[in-house]
Amino acid sequence: MLSRLKSRKQPQLTKDDLLASRPVLNQAVKWYLNDEEVIQIDIPRRDTWWVSLLSKVIYTPKKRTIALDEVGTSVWQMIEEHKTVSVMIKQLAKEFKLNRREAEASLIAYLRTLAKKKLVGFEVPRSCLEQR
Repeated sequence: MLSRLKSRKQPQLTKDDLLASRPVLNQAVKWYLNDEEVIQIDIPRRDTWWVSLLSKVIYTPKKRTIALDEVGTSVWQMIEEHKTVSVMIKQLAKEFKLNRREAEASLIAYLRTLAKKKLVGFEVPRSCLEQR
């Protein structure tokens, strides 16, 4: 059974699917804008049996806090505004004086990192999924 769980793959998005999608924030993650005008994210500790056991031996905090930089804060706010990835690329290129290719590569890499850490998911338009 364990091997079945490990072999389950997440659906892979094509580049076009990703550009048409809207990133969605994980509702379990709490965030706020701090005094320095940057986003701080509080990530709760996973409550599994082995984490509980480990926390009795070694101190493990209930949450981990991450502070985003200026670009990360801008991206996070655009996610909160429900913008598509392609709109986010255009806005980042304009705001930070990047060419489109630089903005696209950086944003896609950043969004994939956020997705791997389960901070965001992607809402893909139905039309993209029907074409497969």
